[in-house]
Amino acid sequence: MSSLYLDTNIFIYLADKNSPYHKSCQALINYCQDKKILIATSTETIQEIIHYAKNTKQLKVGLKVAKKVLELIDQLYSIDENTIKIYLEKVELYKNAKSRDIIHLGVCLRNKLDTIITYDKEFKSFKEIKVLPPQEILD
Repeated sequence: MSSLYLDTNIFIYLADKNSPYHKSCQALINYCQDKKILIATSTETIQEIIHYAKNTKQLKVGLKVAKKVLELIDQLYSIDENTIKIYLEKVELYKNAKSRDIIHLGVCLRNKLDTIITYDKEFKSFKEIKVLPPQEILD
C-alpha cells in the first residue's frame, strides 16, 4: 500500500478534538507518515470542508482545516474531464449514492487508487475499490 485516499470526514474529525473519531484519525495520519504511505485527497474534499463550515457558520474554522489538509497531504487530485466522464458513468450505476461520494470514487478510479479511508458507510456500495475506516488500516 503506497497511497491512501482520505475522504472529507477524516479531516473534519481530525480537526475536531471532541469527535469520538479524532484519535483514530490522528493515529491514521501518524501511521501513514511513519510507514511512508502517501496521503491523497481531491479538490472536492476542500470544497466539502468549506461547504460544511459555511453551513455550520464556522467559516474561519473551515478555512483553517482546509489549509491544514493542504499541509498534511502528499497529493491533491483535481477534477478533470476524464474524472467527470468516470463520474457520469458511475452516477448511472449508483443511482442512490450521493453525488459527492461518486465524485470521490471517480477521482480514485481516474488516478488508480484502490482504497478510500472513510467513516461514511454509504461508500461500501462501491464495488470497484476497497472502503475502510481508519481502524482497519491501523489493526
